[in-house]
Amino acid sequence: MKKGWGTSLFFLLLKMMKFSLKSIIALLFVGLCNPALAQLKLLKDDASGGRPITSNPYAEFKGSAYLLDFEVGSILFSEKDTAKNMIIAFNAYDNTLEQKMDGNLLAFIPSKISGFILNTGSKPREFRSGYSIPKIGSNVFVEILVDGEYTLISHHFKTLGDDVNAAYGSQKSKAFQNVEQLYVVKDGNALMLKTKPKFLQETFGSDTPKVNKLIKDYSLDIKERSDVIRLVRLLNT
Repeated sequence: MKKGWGTSLFFLLLKMMKFSLKSIIALLFVGLCNPALAQLKLLKDDASGGRPITSNPYAEFKGSAYLLDFEVGSILFSEKDTAKNMIIAFNAYDNTLEQKMDGNLLAFIPSKISGFILNTGSKPREFRSGYSIPKIGSNVFVEILVDGEYTLISHHFKTLGDDVNAAYGSQKSKAFQNVEQLYVVKDGNALMLKTKPKFLQETFGSDTPKVNKLIKDYSLDIKERSDVIRLVRLLNT
């Protein structure tokens, strides 16, 4: 090996070591100052956590797979770690949180994050994972409508069906359809809310007389989403 070449190689390796050390120090600094952003970086590099989306798989379908359009929101990693001011949207068809970052689109599954908050302005909407939904499991995102002794959650999802607005005689096309199911959770047990009065006993048990009284006193229609939210809030007071 020539002396000059060997010297150049030595300095090149030394430079690479210094660069790696600087990178490690920078990552540690970010992690100490903002654990959520450091965790976001790790998830981005983890194919199973924040997997990249390279194309639109829904181009041939009408409507949108998203519950809402992309907007500024927060990603919840844990009770203490939150990444704020992220551009996110909930894909209600795939049940994933999608994030726009550095010109890329990433998808996060429920097992990788605790939840997220959409529309962090005047009316934030909080979604969480971990609630065990009958026949579905806990690996889903649900919206928290009321939190308390009785917790009211909404399972938003989308299905694909025939486009009912397609012109008569035209080739059949598929369109996204919105579905929402409400569940009442108490002591970790989630039950789908059934609006017929005879099924209230299944959901509220010994509190059914109180529920019936609240419905009567406040003229509530439990077929209406807003009245169900009010009912559960009154029940928790």
